[in-house]
Amino acid sequence: MKKVSIGIVVVAVWALAVSGCGNGTDGDGDADSTGDADSTNDTTIEAHGDDPTVDVETDPPVDPDGDEGSEAGCPAAALGERLGVDHLMMGGSMRDEEFALAPFDIGNRYLAGDVPDEGPCDDCRVGCTVRGSSCANAVGCEWWGCWQWDEEPPGRYVADYLADTSGAGAVPMITYYVWFSVAGDVEGEPELAAMQDGWRVEKLLADYRFLCQVMDEDPSVTAILHVEPDLWGYGNQAGLDPAAVPVALSAAGAPECGSFGDDLAGLAGCMLAIARAEAPNVLVGFHASAWGAGHDAFSTSDPSVDLDAHASDTAAYMAALGADRADLIVTDPSDRDAAFDDYWWDDTNTAMPHFTQAIGWSQRLGQSMGLAWMWWQVPYGNMSLTENTCHRYQDNRLDYVFDHPDELASAGAVGIAFGAGEGCQTTPEHDDGHFVSRATDYFISGPVGLCGD
Repeated sequence: MKKVSIGIVVVAVWALAVSGCGNGTDGDGDADSTGDADSTNDTTIEAHGDDPTVDVETDPPVDPDGDEGSEAGCPAAALGERLGVDHLMMGGSMRDEEFALAPFDIGNRYLAGDVPDEGPCDDCRVGCTVRGSSCANAVGCEWWGCWQWDEEPPGRYVADYLADTSGAGAVPMITYYVWFSVAGDVEGEPELAAMQDGWRVEKLLADYRFLCQVMDEDPSVTAILHVEPDLWGYGNQAGLDPAAVPVALSAAGAPECGSFGDDLAGLAGCMLAIARAEAPNVLVGFHASAWGAGHDAFSTSDPSVDLDAHASDTAAYMAALGADRADLIVTDPSDRDAAFDDYWWDDTNTAMPHFTQAIGWSQRLGQSMGLAWMWWQVPYGNMSLTENTCHRYQDNRLDYVFDHPDELASAGAVGIAFGAGEGCQTTPEHDDGHFVSRATDYFISGPVGLCGD
Protein backbone atom coordinates (compact mmCIF):
# COMPACT_ATOMS: atom_id res chain seq x y z
CA MET A 1 0.00 0.00 0.00
CA LYS A 2 1.26 3.50 -0.85
CA LYS A 3 3.05 5.40 1.88
CA VAL A 4 1.27 8.65 2.77
CA SER A 5 2.62 11.97 3.92
CA ILE A 6 3.15 13.09 7.47
CA GLY A 7 -0.10 15.05 7.34
CA ILE A 8 -2.02 11.82 7.84
CA VAL A 9 -0.36 11.33 11.22
CA VAL A 10 -2.29 14.36 12.46
CA VAL A 11 -5.45 12.35 11.89
CA ALA A 12 -4.20 9.57 14.13
CA VAL A 13 -3.56 11.90 17.05
CA TRP A 14 -6.92 13.61 16.61
CA ALA A 15 -8.84 10.36 16.35
CA LEU A 16 -7.28 8.94 19.51
CA ALA A 17 -8.31 12.09 21.33
CA VAL A 18 -11.97 12.36 20.31
CA SER A 19 -13.32 8.87 19.72
CA GLY A 20 -15.81 7.34 22.09
CA CYS A 21 -17.73 4.06 22.31
CA GLY A 22 -19.71 2.28 25.05
CA ASN A 23 -18.88 -0.87 27.01
CA GLY A 24 -15.65 0.97 27.63
CA THR A 25 -15.23 0.50 23.87
CA ASP A 26 -14.77 3.46 21.60
CA GLY A 27 -13.83 3.71 17.97
CA ASP A 28 -11.44 5.72 15.97
CA GLY A 29 -10.15 6.15 12.49
CA ASP A 30 -6.50 6.19 13.40
CA ALA A 31 -4.47 6.40 10.22
CA ASP A 32 -0.70 6.25 10.38
CA SER A 33 2.13 6.77 7.95
CA THR A 34 1.70 3.29 6.53
CA GLY A 35 -1.92 3.91 5.65
CA ASP A 36 -3.13 1.64 8.46
CA ALA A 37 -6.00 2.37 10.84
CA ASP A 38 -6.33 1.19 14.40
CA SER A 39 -9.03 1.72 16.99
CA THR A 40 -9.33 3.60 20.25
CA ASN A 41 -11.88 3.73 23.00
CA ASP A 42 -12.74 5.77 26.05
CA THR A 43 -14.39 4.21 29.07
CA THR A 44 -18.08 4.96 29.42
CA ILE A 45 -19.15 4.36 33.00
CA GLU A 46 -22.84 3.99 32.22
CA ALA A 47 -22.12 1.06 29.95
CA HIS A 48 -20.78 -1.10 32.76
CA GLY A 49 -23.37 -0.76 35.49
CA ASP A 50 -24.78 -4.14 36.54
CA ASP A 51 -28.47 -4.17 37.35
CA PRO A 52 -29.04 -5.99 40.67
CA THR A 53 -32.74 -6.33 39.95
CA VAL A 54 -32.29 -8.58 36.93
CA ASP A 55 -33.78 -12.04 37.22
CA VAL A 56 -31.27 -14.80 37.60
CA GLU A 57 -30.07 -17.88 35.88
CA THR A 58 -26.56 -19.22 36.08
CA ASP A 59 -26.52 -21.68 33.19
CA PRO A 60 -25.29 -20.28 29.87
CA PRO A 61 -27.60 -20.59 26.86
CA VAL A 62 -27.43 -23.73 24.77
CA ASP A 63 -28.80 -24.67 21.40
CA PRO A 64 -32.34 -25.94 22.09
CA ASP A 65 -32.37 -27.86 18.83
CA GLY A 66 -28.96 -29.42 19.24
CA ASP A 67 -28.24 -28.92 15.54
CA GLU A 68 -25.34 -26.49 15.44
CA GLY A 69 -23.88 -28.31 12.44
CA SER A 70 -26.82 -27.56 10.20
CA GLU A 71 -27.26 -24.30 8.36
CA ALA A 72 -30.66 -23.84 10.04
CA GLY A 73 -29.18 -24.25 13.52
CA CYS A 74 -25.91 -22.52 12.70
CA PRO A 75 -26.12 -19.68 10.18
CA ALA A 76 -22.32 -19.40 10.18
CA ALA A 77 -22.18 -22.25 7.68
CA ALA A 78 -24.32 -20.37 5.16
CA LEU A 79 -22.43 -17.14 5.74
CA GLY A 80 -19.15 -18.99 5.32
CA GLU A 81 -20.24 -20.14 1.87
CA ARG A 82 -20.86 -16.52 0.86
CA LEU A 83 -17.44 -15.54 2.20
CA GLY A 84 -15.72 -18.53 0.63
CA VAL A 85 -14.53 -19.96 3.95
CA ASP A 86 -15.39 -23.17 5.78
CA HIS A 87 -13.60 -22.51 9.07
CA LEU A 88 -13.54 -20.07 11.97
CA MET A 89 -11.79 -16.98 10.61
CA MET A 90 -8.99 -15.26 12.49
CA GLY A 91 -7.55 -11.81 11.92
CA GLY A 92 -8.15 -8.22 12.96
CA SER A 93 -6.74 -4.70 12.88
CA MET A 94 -2.96 -4.54 12.57
CA ARG A 95 -0.19 -3.04 10.50
CA ASP A 96 0.39 -4.37 7.01
CA GLU A 97 3.76 -5.72 8.13
CA GLU A 98 2.22 -8.04 10.74
CA PHE A 99 -0.72 -8.96 8.51
CA ALA A 100 1.73 -10.34 5.96
CA LEU A 101 3.36 -12.70 8.49
CA ALA A 102 0.50 -15.23 8.80
CA PRO A 103 -2.30 -16.44 6.50
CA PHE A 104 -4.98 -14.35 8.20
CA ASP A 105 -8.39 -14.60 6.63
CA ILE A 106 -10.01 -11.41 7.94
CA GLY A 107 -8.64 -7.88 8.18
CA ASN A 108 -10.41 -4.92 9.77
CA ARG A 109 -10.07 -1.18 9.28
CA TYR A 110 -11.81 1.37 11.49
CA LEU A 111 -13.31 4.53 9.96
CA ALA A 112 -14.10 7.40 12.29
CA GLY A 113 -13.91 11.16 12.36
CA ASP A 114 -16.12 13.89 10.98
CA VAL A 115 -17.18 14.39 7.36
CA PRO A 116 -17.12 17.37 4.97
CA ASP A 117 -20.00 19.79 5.51
CA GLU A 118 -20.84 19.88 1.81
CA GLY A 119 -20.78 16.12 1.39
CA PRO A 120 -18.05 13.85 0.01
CA CYS A 121 -15.33 15.81 -1.80
CA ASP A 122 -14.04 15.33 -5.33
CA ASP A 123 -10.49 16.44 -4.52
CA CYS A 124 -8.62 16.26 -1.22
CA ARG A 125 -6.17 19.00 -2.15
CA VAL A 126 -8.51 21.93 -2.70
CA GLY A 127 -12.03 22.83 -1.66
CA CYS A 128 -12.34 19.95 0.79
CA THR A 129 -12.62 20.98 4.44
CA VAL A 130 -13.80 19.38 7.66
CA ARG A 131 -14.50 21.62 10.66
CA GLY A 132 -12.82 24.42 8.78
CA SER A 133 -9.56 22.57 8.14
CA SER A 134 -8.26 21.49 4.77
CA CYS A 135 -8.00 17.83 3.82
CA ALA A 136 -4.68 18.35 2.07
CA ASN A 137 -1.96 16.03 3.35
CA ALA A 138 0.09 18.96 4.64
CA VAL A 139 -2.65 19.65 7.19
CA GLY A 140 -4.17 16.26 7.89
CA CYS A 141 -7.83 15.42 7.44
CA GLU A 142 -10.49 14.23 9.86
CA TRP A 143 -12.43 12.59 7.00
CA TRP A 144 -11.53 9.01 6.13
CA GLY A 145 -12.06 9.80 2.44
CA CYS A 146 -8.72 11.64 2.35
CA TRP A 147 -6.59 9.23 4.39
CA GLN A 148 -4.24 8.70 1.46
CA TRP A 149 -2.00 10.69 -0.86
CA ASP A 150 -4.06 13.78 -1.59
CA GLU A 151 -3.38 13.64 -5.32
CA GLU A 152 -5.44 10.45 -5.47
CA PRO A 153 -9.24 10.66 -5.60
CA PRO A 154 -11.06 10.51 -2.26
CA GLY A 155 -11.83 7.03 -0.96
CA ARG A 156 -8.62 5.36 -2.14
CA TYR A 157 -7.69 4.50 1.44
CA VAL A 158 -10.64 2.10 1.60
CA ALA A 159 -10.48 0.99 -2.02
CA ASP A 160 -6.78 0.10 -1.70
CA TYR A 161 -7.36 -1.72 1.56
CA LEU A 162 -10.13 -3.85 0.08
CA ALA A 163 -7.99 -4.69 -2.94
CA ASP A 164 -4.89 -5.49 -0.88
CA THR A 165 -6.73 -7.58 1.71
CA SER A 166 -8.77 -9.58 -0.78
CA GLY A 167 -5.67 -9.99 -2.93
CA ALA A 168 -3.98 -11.60 0.05
CA GLY A 169 -6.81 -14.13 0.27
CA ALA A 170 -8.54 -12.53 3.26
CA VAL A 171 -11.98 -11.00 3.83
CA PRO A 172 -11.83 -7.20 4.25
CA MET A 173 -13.94 -5.73 7.05
CA ILE A 174 -14.72 -2.04 7.41
CA THR A 175 -15.99 -0.75 10.75
CA TYR A 176 -17.95 2.47 10.27
CA TYR A 177 -18.04 4.65 13.41
CA VAL A 178 -18.84 8.15 12.20
CA TRP A 179 -22.03 9.31 13.90
CA PHE A 180 -20.18 10.08 17.17
CA SER A 181 -18.24 12.89 15.48
CA VAL A 182 -21.06 14.05 13.21
CA ALA A 183 -23.30 14.26 16.29
CA GLY A 184 -20.84 16.67 17.91
CA ASP A 185 -18.44 14.33 19.75
CA VAL A 186 -21.12 13.22 22.20
CA GLU A 187 -22.22 9.80 23.44
CA GLY A 188 -25.28 8.22 25.01
CA GLU A 189 -28.51 10.19 25.16
CA PRO A 190 -26.99 13.40 23.68
CA GLU A 191 -25.84 11.30 20.72
CA LEU A 192 -29.38 10.05 20.23
CA ALA A 193 -30.83 13.55 20.65
CA ALA A 194 -28.56 14.88 17.89
CA MET A 195 -30.43 12.68 15.44
CA GLN A 196 -33.23 15.22 15.40
CA ASP A 197 -30.91 17.52 13.43
CA GLY A 198 -31.66 16.79 9.77
CA TRP A 199 -28.45 18.47 8.59
CA ARG A 200 -26.34 16.05 10.64
CA VAL A 201 -28.31 13.01 9.50
CA GLU A 202 -28.00 14.12 5.88
CA LYS A 203 -24.21 14.44 6.28
CA LEU A 204 -23.97 10.97 7.79
CA LEU A 205 -25.99 9.27 5.08
CA ALA A 206 -24.21 11.07 2.25
CA ASP A 207 -20.88 9.90 3.62
CA TYR A 208 -22.18 6.38 4.24
CA ARG A 209 -23.47 6.19 0.67
CA PHE A 210 -20.06 7.26 -0.63
CA LEU A 211 -18.41 4.51 1.42
CA CYS A 212 -20.78 1.91 -0.02
CA GLN A 213 -20.03 3.15 -3.53
CA VAL A 214 -16.29 2.84 -2.90
CA MET A 215 -16.79 -0.66 -1.51
CA ASP A 216 -18.66 -1.63 -4.67
CA GLU A 217 -16.00 -0.47 -7.12
CA ASP A 218 -14.82 -4.07 -7.51
CA PRO A 219 -17.94 -6.24 -7.27
CA SER A 220 -15.77 -9.36 -7.15
CA VAL A 221 -14.62 -8.44 -3.63
CA THR A 222 -16.92 -9.67 -0.88
CA ALA A 223 -16.38 -7.46 2.16
CA ILE A 224 -18.02 -6.99 5.55
CA LEU A 225 -19.42 -3.60 6.58
CA HIS A 226 -19.74 -3.29 10.36
CA VAL A 227 -22.21 -0.49 11.12
CA GLU A 228 -21.91 2.03 13.97
CA PRO A 229 -20.66 0.28 17.15
CA ASP A 230 -22.47 1.44 20.31
CA LEU A 231 -25.08 3.65 18.64
CA TRP A 232 -27.81 1.03 18.80
CA GLY A 233 -26.73 0.02 22.30
CA TYR A 234 -27.35 3.51 23.62
CA GLY A 235 -30.99 3.32 22.59
CA ASN A 236 -31.29 -0.08 24.21
CA GLN A 237 -29.52 1.15 27.35
CA ALA A 238 -31.99 4.01 27.68
CA GLY A 239 -34.84 1.49 27.50
CA LEU A 240 -36.25 3.15 24.42
CA ASP A 241 -38.20 1.39 21.69
CA PRO A 242 -36.31 2.12 18.44
CA ALA A 243 -39.53 3.57 17.05
CA ALA A 244 -39.58 6.00 20.00
CA VAL A 245 -36.19 7.57 19.23
CA PRO A 246 -36.85 10.47 16.83
CA VAL A 247 -34.52 10.76 13.84
CA ALA A 248 -34.87 13.44 11.15
CA LEU A 249 -34.55 10.79 8.47
CA SER A 250 -36.92 12.30 5.94
CA ALA A 251 -34.95 15.55 6.05
CA ALA A 252 -31.91 13.67 4.75
CA GLY A 253 -33.69 12.95 1.48
CA ALA A 254 -32.19 9.51 0.83
CA PRO A 255 -34.28 8.02 -2.02
CA GLU A 256 -34.09 4.45 -0.66
CA CYS A 257 -35.47 5.54 2.70
CA GLY A 258 -38.78 7.20 1.96
CA SER A 259 -40.75 4.27 3.34
CA PHE A 260 -38.95 4.26 6.69
CA GLY A 261 -40.16 6.14 9.75
CA ASP A 262 -38.41 9.13 11.28
CA ASP A 263 -36.94 7.09 14.10
CA LEU A 264 -33.97 4.94 15.04
CA ALA A 265 -35.43 1.83 13.42
CA GLY A 266 -35.93 3.88 10.27
CA LEU A 267 -32.28 4.96 10.31
CA ALA A 268 -31.07 1.37 10.66
CA GLY A 269 -33.38 0.24 7.87
CA CYS A 270 -32.24 3.14 5.71
CA MET A 271 -28.56 2.31 6.19
CA LEU A 272 -29.21 -1.31 5.28
CA ALA A 273 -31.21 -0.27 2.22
CA ILE A 274 -28.43 2.05 1.01
CA ALA A 275 -25.88 -0.73 1.38
CA ARG A 276 -28.08 -3.17 -0.53
CA ALA A 277 -28.62 -0.65 -3.34
CA GLU A 278 -25.09 0.70 -3.64
CA ALA A 279 -22.98 -2.34 -2.71
CA PRO A 280 -24.83 -5.64 -3.17
CA ASN A 281 -21.53 -7.49 -2.79
CA VAL A 282 -21.10 -6.19 0.77
CA LEU A 283 -22.24 -8.19 3.79
CA VAL A 284 -23.71 -5.93 6.47
CA GLY A 285 -23.38 -6.52 10.20
CA PHE A 286 -24.91 -4.28 12.86
CA HIS A 287 -23.28 -4.03 16.28
CA ALA A 288 -25.01 -5.47 19.36
CA SER A 289 -23.67 -4.09 22.66
CA ALA A 290 -23.53 -6.57 25.54
CA TRP A 291 -24.24 -3.70 27.96
CA GLY A 292 -27.36 -2.39 26.24
CA ALA A 293 -30.03 -4.42 28.04
CA GLY A 294 -29.50 -3.07 31.55
CA HIS A 295 -26.07 -4.36 32.54
CA ASP A 296 -22.90 -5.70 30.94
CA ALA A 297 -23.41 -9.39 30.21
CA PHE A 298 -19.69 -9.90 29.63
CA SER A 299 -18.41 -8.26 32.81
CA THR A 300 -21.03 -9.08 35.41
CA SER A 301 -19.92 -11.26 38.31
CA ASP A 302 -23.44 -11.64 39.68
CA PRO A 303 -24.44 -15.33 39.37
CA SER A 304 -28.11 -14.36 39.65
CA VAL A 305 -28.14 -12.57 36.29
CA ASP A 306 -30.24 -14.34 33.68
CA LEU A 307 -27.80 -14.22 30.79
CA ASP A 308 -30.14 -16.15 28.52
CA ALA A 309 -32.91 -13.58 28.97
CA HIS A 310 -30.45 -10.72 28.60
CA ALA A 311 -29.20 -12.06 25.26
CA SER A 312 -32.75 -12.64 24.06
CA ASP A 313 -33.76 -9.11 25.08
CA THR A 314 -30.76 -7.71 23.21
CA ALA A 315 -31.68 -9.75 20.15
CA ALA A 316 -35.27 -8.52 20.33
CA TYR A 317 -34.08 -4.92 20.40
CA MET A 318 -31.77 -5.47 17.46
CA ALA A 319 -34.59 -7.18 15.55
CA ALA A 320 -36.83 -4.19 16.26
CA LEU A 321 -34.17 -2.11 14.51
CA GLY A 322 -34.30 -4.51 11.55
CA ALA A 323 -30.77 -5.77 12.19
CA ASP A 324 -31.98 -9.36 11.79
CA ARG A 325 -32.35 -8.62 8.06
CA ALA A 326 -28.61 -7.99 7.81
CA ASP A 327 -26.02 -10.71 7.17
CA LEU A 328 -24.35 -11.12 10.57
CA ILE A 329 -24.26 -9.61 14.04
CA VAL A 330 -21.08 -8.22 15.61
CA THR A 331 -20.29 -7.76 19.29
CA ASP A 332 -17.19 -6.95 21.30
CA PRO A 333 -15.95 -8.56 24.54
CA SER A 334 -13.68 -5.62 25.38
CA ASP A 335 -11.28 -3.40 23.52
CA ARG A 336 -8.82 -2.98 26.40
CA ASP A 337 -6.21 -5.40 27.70
CA ALA A 338 -7.29 -6.93 31.01
CA ALA A 339 -4.30 -5.66 32.96
CA PHE A 340 -4.92 -2.13 31.68
CA ASP A 341 -8.25 -1.75 33.49
CA ASP A 342 -8.23 -4.84 35.73
CA TYR A 343 -11.08 -6.40 33.74
CA TRP A 344 -10.40 -10.12 33.67
CA TRP A 345 -12.31 -13.20 32.57
CA ASP A 346 -11.67 -16.45 34.44
CA ASP A 347 -10.17 -18.91 31.95
CA THR A 348 -11.05 -21.86 34.20
CA ASN A 349 -14.74 -20.91 33.76
CA THR A 350 -15.27 -21.15 37.50
CA ALA A 351 -15.72 -17.57 38.74
CA MET A 352 -17.72 -14.93 36.87
CA PRO A 353 -17.04 -13.21 34.62
CA HIS A 354 -15.72 -16.06 32.51
CA PHE A 355 -15.49 -17.27 28.94
CA THR A 356 -18.41 -19.68 29.06
CA GLN A 357 -20.80 -16.85 29.95
CA ALA A 358 -19.50 -14.63 27.14
CA ILE A 359 -19.61 -17.37 24.53
CA GLY A 360 -23.02 -18.50 25.73
CA TRP A 361 -24.44 -14.99 25.57
CA SER A 362 -23.10 -14.54 22.04
CA GLN A 363 -24.53 -17.89 20.99
CA ARG A 364 -28.01 -17.02 22.27
CA LEU A 365 -27.83 -13.61 20.60
CA GLY A 366 -27.03 -15.17 17.25
CA GLN A 367 -29.61 -17.94 17.60
CA SER A 368 -32.35 -15.49 18.54
CA MET A 369 -31.58 -13.34 15.51
CA GLY A 370 -30.93 -16.23 13.14
CA LEU A 371 -27.50 -14.82 12.30
CA ALA A 372 -23.86 -15.82 12.55
CA TRP A 373 -21.95 -13.74 15.06
CA MET A 374 -18.45 -12.32 15.26
CA TRP A 375 -16.31 -11.11 18.13
CA TRP A 376 -14.52 -7.88 17.23
CA GLN A 377 -11.75 -5.92 18.99
CA VAL A 378 -10.63 -8.84 21.14
CA PRO A 379 -7.52 -7.53 22.95
CA TYR A 380 -4.03 -8.56 21.86
CA GLY A 381 -2.46 -8.83 25.33
CA ASN A 382 -0.92 -12.11 26.54
CA MET A 383 0.44 -13.51 29.76
CA SER A 384 4.05 -13.73 28.56
CA LEU A 385 4.25 -9.95 28.84
CA THR A 386 5.35 -8.89 32.31
CA GLU A 387 5.74 -5.13 32.22
CA ASN A 388 2.07 -4.08 32.09
CA THR A 389 3.17 -0.82 30.55
CA CYS A 390 2.13 1.01 27.39
CA HIS A 391 1.80 -1.46 24.46
CA ARG A 392 2.70 -4.43 26.67
CA TYR A 393 -0.27 -5.28 28.87
CA GLN A 394 -1.34 -8.76 29.90
CA ASP A 395 -4.62 -10.43 28.95
CA ASN A 396 -5.80 -14.03 28.64
CA ARG A 397 -8.49 -13.67 25.98
CA LEU A 398 -6.27 -14.03 22.93
CA ASP A 399 -4.79 -17.30 24.13
CA TYR A 400 -8.17 -18.64 25.23
CA VAL A 401 -9.50 -18.05 21.71
CA PHE A 402 -6.60 -19.94 20.15
CA ASP A 403 -6.74 -22.68 22.80
CA HIS A 404 -10.50 -23.21 22.41
CA PRO A 405 -11.56 -22.26 18.86
CA ASP A 406 -13.92 -25.24 18.85
CA GLU A 407 -16.02 -23.65 21.61
CA LEU A 408 -16.51 -20.51 19.56
CA ALA A 409 -17.20 -22.32 16.30
CA SER A 410 -19.70 -24.70 17.91
CA ALA A 411 -21.52 -21.70 19.37
CA GLY A 412 -22.05 -20.18 15.92
CA ALA A 413 -19.16 -17.74 15.55
CA VAL A 414 -18.00 -17.04 12.00
CA GLY A 415 -14.79 -15.28 12.98
CA ILE A 416 -12.72 -13.41 15.54
CA ALA A 417 -11.31 -9.96 14.72
CA PHE A 418 -8.69 -8.84 17.23
CA GLY A 419 -7.95 -5.17 17.81
CA ALA A 420 -6.44 -2.61 20.15
CA GLY A 421 -8.93 -0.03 21.32
CA GLU A 422 -6.72 2.64 22.87
CA GLY A 423 -3.34 4.07 22.04
CA CYS A 424 -1.40 2.20 24.76
CA GLN A 425 -2.98 -1.23 24.32
CA THR A 426 -0.93 -4.22 23.22
CA THR A 427 -0.58 -4.71 19.47
CA PRO A 428 1.14 -7.34 17.29
CA GLU A 429 3.84 -4.76 16.71
CA HIS A 430 4.86 -4.87 20.39
CA ASP A 431 3.94 -8.35 21.69
CA ASP A 432 7.21 -10.12 20.82
CA GLY A 433 5.52 -11.98 17.97
CA HIS A 434 3.04 -13.80 20.21
CA PHE A 435 -0.12 -13.10 18.20
CA VAL A 436 1.44 -13.93 14.85
CA SER A 437 2.88 -17.15 16.29
CA ARG A 438 -0.46 -18.28 17.73
CA ALA A 439 -2.27 -17.46 14.50
CA THR A 440 0.32 -19.26 12.37
CA ASP A 441 0.00 -22.38 14.52
CA TYR A 442 -3.79 -22.19 14.22
CA PHE A 443 -3.71 -22.16 10.44
CA ILE A 444 -0.93 -24.73 10.10
CA SER A 445 -2.53 -27.23 12.46
CA GLY A 446 -5.85 -26.98 10.63
CA PRO A 447 -8.43 -24.35 11.60
CA VAL A 448 -11.70 -25.59 13.12
CA GLY A 449 -14.72 -25.89 10.87
CA LEU A 450 -17.64 -23.51 11.17
CA CYS A 451 -20.37 -24.74 13.49
CA GLY A 452 -17.92 -27.20 15.00
CA ASP A 453 -17.87 -29.42 11.89
